[in-house]
Amino acid sequence: MIVETAVDDADMSRRAAAMVVAQLRAKPDSLLVLPTGATPLGLFRALVAAAEAGDLDASCVRFVTLDDYRGIAADDPRRLLLWLRRALLDPLGVGEDRIVAFDPEGDPEAEPARIEAAIAEGGGIDLAIVGLGPNGHLGFNEPCSRFDSRARRIALTPESIRSNAAYWGSEDVVPREGFTLGLGTLMEARRLVLIASGARKRGILAAALDGPTGEAVPATLLRLHPEATVIADRAALGRD
Repeated sequence: MIVETAVDDADMSRRAAAMVVAQLRAKPDSLLVLPTGATPLGLFRALVAAAEAGDLDASCVRFVTLDDYRGIAADDPRRLLLWLRRALLDPLGVGEDRIVAFDPEGDPEAEPARIEAAIAEGGGIDLAIVGLGPNGHLGFNEPCSRFDSRARRIALTPESIRSNAAYWGSEDVVPREGFTLGLGTLMEARRLVLIASGARKRGILAAALDGPTGEAVPATLLRLHPEATVIADRAALGRD
């Protein structure tokens, strides 16, 4: 596992964007996984800027969603796909035909199998970039998720509900269930990258990097991946 120390959030975002640009130059039709939330917003802005400058060709890139809420309408503004579309996919001109996304109204048993099949048919995930949850979760893979888990329906923990409430204004409006790619699914990505910034991530990042490897902290999975990179700023790494 490689750990890159970024100066700040902007530097972290530039480094992560450079990895995406390099990936698409090497393989324009790469299948990518990207996170939602506050942490990747700088990455998204950097990718859109790169496309506008002609440094990034997104005409063939494909995406699969990391996770999404379950039990809400497909057009619900809380749907994470719509967040990703607004922040990145629409500005890059990525059409629906190049997106594999969890359907929040889909059958809870059939939907994960559909996503896994689509990934396999698409040749596998080339690059997955994930954020770091406050309890070490990756996607909606909460603590004690099996390292060999596949895409599935999952109940959100109270800690994750509180975290997501920051985006929706109240815990009451946060859905209680979601769909997520499994840790085993992410482990099969050819490259796996974790991004983290800010002092609030310092404790959990330290656990992910230096604590016991195991399912109690899902992010420790990166230490088992043959092509894993952590990009974190000095504040998150405790080096500020």
